[in-house]
Amino acid sequence: MGHFSKDLGIWQLPQCLAAAAQDQNGHVFSDRHLLSGDVEVDEAFLGGVRSGKRGRGAEGKQLIVIAAEFSRKKKIGRIRIKRSSDTSAESLEGFIKTNIAAKSTVHTDGWKGYIGVKSIGYKHLSVKSESADPDELLPRVNIVTALLKRWLLGPPHGRLDEKHMDSYLEEFVFRFNRRTSKVRGLLFQRIIENSMNVEPAPYKKITARKP
Repeated sequence: MGHFSKDLGIWQLPQCLAAAAQDQNGHVFSDRHLLSGDVEVDEAFLGGVRSGKRGRGAEGKQLIVIAAEFSRKKKIGRIRIKRSSDTSAESLEGFIKTNIAAKSTVHTDGWKGYIGVKSIGYKHLSVKSESADPDELLPRVNIVTALLKRWLLGPPHGRLDEKHMDSYLEEFVFRFNRRTSKVRGLLFQRIIENSMNVEPAPYKKITARKP
């Protein structure tokens, strides 16, 4: 226990357990493949209803970007989710390049931040919100958003702590992408094995990440 505490920079058992449970190193594999084929991309806000700006300029909420792979008609393949500081072209294109293989077809709404997607090596299909039913616009991302919000009411008990937000999202992605696994007992083993193959992540580092 002493070595574990020293490596992670924490000294109390509850902190050690919390850090181990939330450690992003266990849920993110360095050799994971990029999403490919047809992929929907959109943003969402987490944090409930608060006063302030609405829409893409909402204040006091956690802005996230979601990518959801196509898998048959309206089915969802793998996903990626990441916090973002804004909805600028620089941020959105950075998310796309980091998570989606080049030459894939990226489906988005008509937000101006996606205008340059084609110029960075992707096929781009944009549907303006006014021309489509909201539920049909980006159905896979809509489903993932709803499932994520419901799931967040569980482990964090509805209280979204910003310093752990990245860990929440990484755990959800890990669980979602392995939802059809037939050997559920191996999932925890994979997390432990991956955690042992990377450098220790001190608690302060885990909780200091920014979008």
